[in-house]
Amino acid sequence: MAELEPTLLEIIKDHAVGLTGEPSRETPIADLGIDSFSVVEIIYEVEEKLGVEVPFNANENPFGDMATVGDLIDALDKLIKK
Repeated sequence: MAELEPTLLEIIKDHAVGLTGEPSRETPIADLGIDSFSVVEIIYEVEEKLGVEVPFNANENPFGDMATVGDLIDALDKLIKK
């Protein structure tokens, strides 16, 4: 399986419309400028590129109380390892 963090940062960079530089673990999610449709696309790409299934409920806020890209990476990592 590919390394999660660099792959996810690359996927986020492709979808982040509000970002003016390279995303990092410290980048606030609010700065990415992504909407719920982009979130679904990001999750689909993660599944495709990493060959994993991400349990995802479209009716819930996928970010919950996550504040940074690092929080998102850690949450995806936990979901993938379940």
